[in-house]
Amino acid sequence: MCPTGASYKRAEDGIVLVNEDLCIGCKLCSWACPYGAREYDYDSGVMKKCTMCIDRIYNDAFAVEDRVPACVATCPVGARHFGDLGDPESDVSKLVTARGGYAPMPELDYKPVNRYLPPRARPAQAADAALVPAESDAAGILGWIDRMLSR
Repeated sequence: MCPTGASYKRAEDGIVLVNEDLCIGCKLCSWACPYGAREYDYDSGVMKKCTMCIDRIYNDAFAVEDRVPACVATCPVGARHFGDLGDPESDVSKLVTARGGYAPMPELDYKPVNRYLPPRARPAQAADAALVPAESDAAGILGWIDRMLSR
């Protein structure tokens, strides 16, 4: 879809990148991308997208456990994971298998290299317990804060 070849998929890992030196900012890639992953940068006049922090994940200066995209490293609730889905023994492959992960928009059969994980089922008693106030010695707003932080 790119008339200049600025958008390309790396064969070795499947990461799609944009060569900003070749990009003319025509926006054809954003119209063709079913995931809505492309954005036009009005300041530089080129298309941009997530690079999977390629400079981090292949940087030998980082410890192996730190070679993950910044969004994975900084997610405060651990909702993002990163790894080699091509290796069935990798932690991320085991997680995807255990949780029933699936490709985004599977009906398009594009075979993306990422997977979505369905939400974990919440135990029924935990949901019901949230409706019942916990016992606390403190009253008022401080008691409420104590109960919320003690969960």
